[in-house]
Amino acid sequence: MVYTINIQERAIKSLKKIPEPHKTQVKNAIDRLVQFSSSTSNIKALQGDYKGLYRLRSGDYRILFDVTADTVIILDIFARQTGY
Repeated sequence: MVYTINIQERAIKSLKKIPEPHKTQVKNAIDRLVQFSSSTSNIKALQGDYKGLYRLRSGDYRILFDVTADTVIILDIFARQTGY
């Protein structure tokens, strides 16, 4: 299945703050989510307060996202040290 990518305003602001070449790496990771599968490496289903959401690891950055029937919604992007 091919998903549509929807990037929320908060994630766009976070992406603008990321320095190159990390920004390109994160953008490429987001582009690959069109072919989302929860069994893909570097993707983890979250638990607790974030149950139902997923995290994609891309270098030193984490992409927090949700998946609906046909859309991957990018909620936020943050540095690994920042945490959830």
